[in-house]
Amino acid sequence: FGRTVAQQALDGIAERLSAPRTPGLKASSFMTSVVGAFSGSDAGAPVDSGHSGRPDPMFIEHFGEDVEASRRNLKELVGTGFSMTGADGSGGSAAFWGRLSEGTFDGREGTFALDGDASTAMLGADWSQGKWLMGLALSESDGGGNYRDNREAGSCPEGMDGEGLCDGAIRAGDGRVDTKLTSLIPYASMQATEALKIWGAAGVGSGDVTLETEMGGRYRADTEWSMVFLGFTSDLLAPREGKGLKLSVRSDALWTRTESERTADLAASESDATRLRLGLEGSRRMDLSNGAHLTPRLELGIRRDGGDAETGTGIEAGAGVSWRHPQLGLELEITGRTLVSHENDDLEDSGFSAAVAYDPNPSTRRGLSLKLGRDRGAASGGLEALFAPTLLEDRTGAGDGVREKWNLEAAYGWPALGGRFTGGPHAGVGIGGDGGNMRDWTLGWRWHPEGSAPDVSFGLRAVRREGHGESPDDAVGFDLTARW
Repeated sequence: FGRTVAQQALDGIAERLSAPRTPGLKASSFMTSVVGAFSGSDAGAPVDSGHSGRPDPMFIEHFGEDVEASRRNLKELVGTGFSMTGADGSGGSAAFWGRLSEGTFDGREGTFALDGDASTAMLGADWSQGKWLMGLALSESDGGGNYRDNREAGSCPEGMDGEGLCDGAIRAGDGRVDTKLTSLIPYASMQATEALKIWGAAGVGSGDVTLETEMGGRYRADTEWSMVFLGFTSDLLAPREGKGLKLSVRSDALWTRTESERTADLAASESDATRLRLGLEGSRRMDLSNGAHLTPRLELGIRRDGGDAETGTGIEAGAGVSWRHPQLGLELEITGRTLVSHENDDLEDSGFSAAVAYDPNPSTRRGLSLKLGRDRGAASGGLEALFAPTLLEDRTGAGDGVREKWNLEAAYGWPALGGRFTGGPHAGVGIGGDGGNMRDWTLGWRWHPEGSAPDVSFGLRAVRREGHGESPDDAVGFDLTARW
């Protein structure tokens, strides 16, 4: 739980460090009517992430970054947030922001198993001027999960046989653990040089944990939480005018500790979790005839999870190539990644993605655009995959049952409101997923300003997921951006 809360807080702060400082308002929310929820693919965007597996910019113009929905087994709002930014009159900018995020966790030790979810609501404010950005965030986190003892009644734990410590039914039984945490997290970033950016965060919090057993017992203890994070990105080689070789390195370190007090009924606990990540990414744009260009990309990353939660070290590699011909309005992209090595020899993880896009007028949002893609597993590159919060052991593409899916997206834009705006629908369908029986339907409408119109954009979106003979999951949402 402590590690999940730390990651949720860092994801929210990372969004702030990479957000534009243009004065204005941005808000979005997605709500599900049944168990299941949807969040935009831009949620938790890492700082200076480079290629992130998002739709190409030419499609972001039509669909927005949140066109592809992802389902999580949650019961609350997901992907809800806002930010308001304004100039402070001294050359800097101040911002007030909020964010609500959800996550899941699970763990096992011996015959015991635990799984649950955690939600974190954050409110923060930050100030930026020159090379510096400094901020402070207040977060409120709630977690809940069920635990199970899979040991058969009457059996004895290892090491206790023959010592007179087992006298029959010693199975601990099942129960539930609920946790609440309020924390304060200051953060800062510095553009040390043109090529080097450093950022960090530290947090402290307190709350309580409640244990309920299947026999009706209820026990409570106070908890303390702390976290320290430091990361950097650096461009080792930077292309000139978008051409030539680009080489960047990225690394970060996280430490978090969660403690609970000793009570008359509960033992004290102290648990640490650590994470170290290092990634290298290189790409080179090569111009071809008739304005076309080809961009190959290579990525390599290493990640170490340690402490008292899940642990392990993994090395991943990714590669991709994109070809774009603006005159024809065509783009082709192929990406792949694989887990090269891991301490767990039984762990396998790989992904592949191919997509073709058509937009004859990429300089405007008006007209028709299409995209057809096929995904197998998690196809984002090794660097991006390692810097995602998901543990290597929890990847969709790990082991058997790799997810395969076809996606078709279409959008059309035409003049609206006297030609000052572009409005139009976008729609998508995904077929495949778990067992090949899932279907995702997306339908929405977006408005964008043109020319001298007020810089205000608005979008509505509805998503339905159905399959496996179960009741469909429905979600609706909106996003609003206004700049001045």
